[in-house]
Amino acid sequence: MKTTAPEDTETPDMKEWRWARSKACAPLSRKILRKWLAGRDASQYEEDASLLFMELFSNALRFCPPGRQIPTRWMLYQDRLRVEVDDATAEEPVIRAQGDDAESGRGLILVTLLADKWGVRPRVFNDGNGNYIAGKTVWFELRK
Repeated sequence: MKTTAPEDTETPDMKEWRWARSKACAPLSRKILRKWLAGRDASQYEEDASLLFMELFSNALRFCPPGRQIPTRWMLYQDRLRVEVDDATAEEPVIRAQGDDAESGRGLILVTLLADKWGVRPRVFNDGNGNYIAGKTVWFELRK
């Protein structure tokens, strides 16, 4: 796992979204990501990117305080796609062994297996009331 962002001189084709704290936004955001990629002739990323994005988005949804939004960024470079999802917990993602019957807890395993790179960057968020809360940005990259 890499914990810092790569240094790039290339300016990516970028889309930023802020999603409502609603389970309905999960399938909608996945559809919009797929359309965004298809519109940029980058459909080779669609399957893996939408799966991994949903894993990160689902975690962010779990930790999003009421009335807040989930910021996401999609960056398309010439040789790769980078997806970032902010969440409102400073807790580091950890791969945990899951039993065969577990209904969750495998998302980070998928990220590790499918992404070419992934990592975490600490962040601080303003809660809108003048308070600051610790959080993080979890990201992954897929290469052509």
